[in-house]
Parts: sequence; C-alpha cells; structure tokens
Amino acid sequence: MTLLTAAEPSFDEPTWRREQRAGALAIFRDRGLPDPEDEVWKYAPLEHLSLEDVEVASPQGTTAATAIGGRSPAAVVLIDAGALGHAEVHADGLTVTAGPVEGLGELVGPDDAFSALNLALTPGPVVIDVAAGVVLERPVVVLVGSPVGASFPRVLVRLGRGARARVLEHVTGEEAGLVCGVAEYVVAEDAALSVCTVESLGRAAWSLCRTRGSLARAATLSQTVVGLGGLYDRVRADAVLEGEGAASVLTTAHVGRGDQVHDLRTMQVHRGRRTTSRLRSKAAVAGRSGSVYSGLIAMRHGARRADASQVNSSLVLSGHAYADAIPNLDIEENDVRCTHASSVGPIDEEQRWYLGSRGVAPSDAIQLILEGFFADVEALLDDAVLAAQLRDAVGELEPEGEPSPAVS
Repeated sequence: MTLLTAAEPSFDEPTWRREQRAGALAIFRDRGLPDPEDEVWKYAPLEHLSLEDVEVASPQGTTAATAIGGRSPAAVVLIDAGALGHAEVHADGLTVTAGPVEGLGELVGPDDAFSALNLALTPGPVVIDVAAGVVLERPVVVLVGSPVGASFPRVLVRLGRGARARVLEHVTGEEAGLVCGVAEYVVAEDAALSVCTVESLGRAAWSLCRTRGSLARAATLSQTVVGLGGLYDRVRADAVLEGEGAASVLTTAHVGRGDQVHDLRTMQVHRGRRTTSRLRSKAAVAGRSGSVYSGLIAMRHGARRADASQVNSSLVLSGHAYADAIPNLDIEENDVRCTHASSVGPIDEEQRWYLGSRGVAPSDAIQLILEGFFADVEALLDDAVLAAQLRDAVGELEPEGEPSPAVS
C-alpha cells in the first residue's frame, strides 16, 4: 500500500485527466488540512487527524451480497476502495461505466482539502447514466465498501431529459478507515432523481463527503442522507436549481453515540424562476456525541418567485451531548419566499408522561418517542435493510444514565 502523503496517482488516462489529478494534488499539498480555527471547520476534531501514517486503501476484490433494493434491482454497483469492483445492469437505457468523462469536477472541484484529495486520488469516477425518457421502475443499488486506509469513492449520476431513477446507496467500512467521497448529480430537464444514502462506517472511522446536484428546468432531486457511523461524519450537500421550476428536497437524519460528531453542511442555490427547495434535518445525540447543522439558502438574481425552507430538529439525550444549528439566508432577489426554523432540546416531558400514564415503561417510552421522531425519514428510505440500519442505531441510544464510554 502507498502512504497517502507520498501518493503519486498513475492511471492510464487522457492527458487532461492526469493534469487534473496533478493540479488537485498540488492544491492539497500547498494548503494542507483545514485550519481548525476556521469557522467552517470549528467542530471538526482535526487535531486528532494525522495523514502521515495513513495508506491509500486497495480494493479487496470481493463481491458483496445485499438485500437492499429488493430481489431484482435495476442494477447492483459495487465500489471497492473507490474503484468500480462489479456492476450488474438489468434495465434498458441504464449504463454503468468507470473512468474520466467530460465535465468531471465541474460540480465538485478541489475547493477544499478533502475534495482535492478525492479529485486527485479517486480510481473512478463511477458513472451511472440513465438515458432520456427512461423510467426505471426498480432502484439502482450502490454498495460502497471502504477497507482499512483512505478511500476516495466518486460517483457521477446523470439523468437525461424526462428520465426517472432511484438510487439506494449503502456506505460501510472498517474501524480505521478514512472515506473522502464525492457524488455529483446532473438532472436534465423534466427528469427526477431520488437518492437515499445510509452511512454505517465503523465507529472510529472518518467520513468527509460531498454531494452536489445540478437541476435543469422542471427537474427534481429528492435526497435522503442518514449518518450513523464514524467518529467524525461530515456531509456537505448542495443543490443548484438552475432551471425554471426546478425542485430540491433534502432530508437528513443523524444518530450520535459515544464521542461521535455528525457535521452537516447544506446549500441550496436558487438561480431559476419559480424554483423550490425543502430541507428537513433531524438528529438525536447521546453520550458525549454532537450534532452540527449549518445550512444556507441562497437566492440569486433572477430567482423570482422562488420558495425555500429549512427546518432542523435535534434531540439532546445527555448532559454531555450537544447540538448546534446555524441556518443562514443570502437573498439577492426581492420576489422570493424563505423560511427557516430550528429546535434543540431534550425529549418532551409531556410525551414521556403521556406514555407512562398508559403503562409504558420509561425506557420503552423513550424508544417509542425516538422511533416516532425518525419515522418519516425511515419511510423515505423505503427499504427494509436500510431502514433497519436506522432503527438499530436508534435502539442503541442511551438517553438516561451515565454517558457512553469514549470511542478510541
């Protein structure tokens, strides 16, 4: 294996891609890791992240059996340490390929340390194309495996005009893994893409991932992100609503235990007329864990009659746990509608009292309340295996008693 700090990517690729890799790597080596004093990274325990001894992960060459997506998905795609390990396609108008394509890096470039590393070191991207007018009745299942070391998965999903597709993604990995992932979604006119991602890495892993969608006229991107694992789990999810009538729906859920930190950053950029975005973020934290939400709605000139809202709700189940919410608005257009709301606090005592008055034991009452809190997110996953991942994590929360031991 190759040390991350000494990595010199070498792939049989076009000259432009080799130059792009070299440029991204030079940016990372020039800037280094982010400054912990930077407001954007203030919650990241970067003082505990050293890349000196981290090796670039190698594909394990294994196949993964999965039940997600039902018995006959439109495709099953296995990504192994960032490389396309296996792809089975069972639908017309759907293709899965690997390698550099036109427009690579246009949505997510080397504008932060970890995105630069991804652009430089990913063996991919893995490209999922749905042809114009194709409606996939069954989901595309994407299994992202992250072995020991640093993995750089990169996925590009492109929908042609009028296409419809749903992607179910499950990210798993080793305790000692570092995952720097990127997903780019290009949704053409009148197309609709739904993406559900569940991250259940080892509890000592680091996950720093970015997604960004570009939506044309009357296009829709519905995205559900669930963060369960990792010592530090950071997601930045952006949507750029370019065309008139484009719509973005982002729903997230994070469950924190031990010393975990879930750090969610979002940005919905409205450029087209009559665009809409809806964001709903939920978190429950116990032990000494933390949840951070920072969201920006940006209304650019020309986004007349645009409508956007963001709502964050966090349950703090321990005196040592914490949750912070930072909603932001950046409005350059007059004829728009923007709303935001946030709530942070413990479980409602009236709910606990009500269940107790019906003979429900205190511990069972708490679990019922937590399950109800995340019920709408579980319904969006619409998959038994992925939903079970969320329920199991919620079931491990310990809202009463002493905080959970620190994760090492």
